[in-house]
Amino acid sequence: MSKENIEIINNLIDLSKIVLPSLFTLLAGSFGYRYGLRHMKNQKRLEFVERQLREFYSPMLGCLKSIKAKSELRYEISKACEPAWRKICEEHPKPFLDSDKYFEPFKESLMYDDKQLRKELIPLYDKMLSIFSENYCLAESETKSWYSELTRFVELWHRWLNESIPREVIKELDHTEERLTPFYNDLETQILKLQKELSCK
Repeated sequence: MSKENIEIINNLIDLSKIVLPSLFTLLAGSFGYRYGLRHMKNQKRLEFVERQLREFYSPMLGCLKSIKAKSELRYEISKACEPAWRKICEEHPKPFLDSDKYFEPFKESLMYDDKQLRKELIPLYDKMLSIFSENYCLAESETKSWYSELTRFVELWHRWLNESIPREVIKELDHTEERLTPFYNDLETQILKLQKELSCK
């Protein structure tokens, strides 16, 4: 090997001592930067998911659970009223002259149901609609598709309670809670999905 070749090899070795550490530092910096960006992106996603749960899905589901619990109890009481009244009627002679006195508590129960609908249940639906309107950007796309259906349901209730829509029209419009059942299922599905995403991180 000639003297010139040996000198070139020595120069290359000296150069590699300078270049390789710098190259490794550059690669490590690039990797660290990309890792940091990915970590920051994941952190932002988790913060958004937490907001979705805290400001949208949890309050919505809380309102819904309260409505369902009260509605189910209301139905249970209503169902029990018929046999209870029938039993009272059977225990009294015919004609049942003082039936009004015995029917009074049943009447009070009906009035309580009406008052509860106006003062508690409809305001809970209003609250759900308000949460939806104010936090629309936090809803998943599948959930957003139910906004107009919830608005329709709540608005028809208000018109009915204000006696600004005939009973026959309400019947024609199919004003039933069953129309919202897929929306309620979506709320349950989304909250489970988001909770799972949080727990996996």
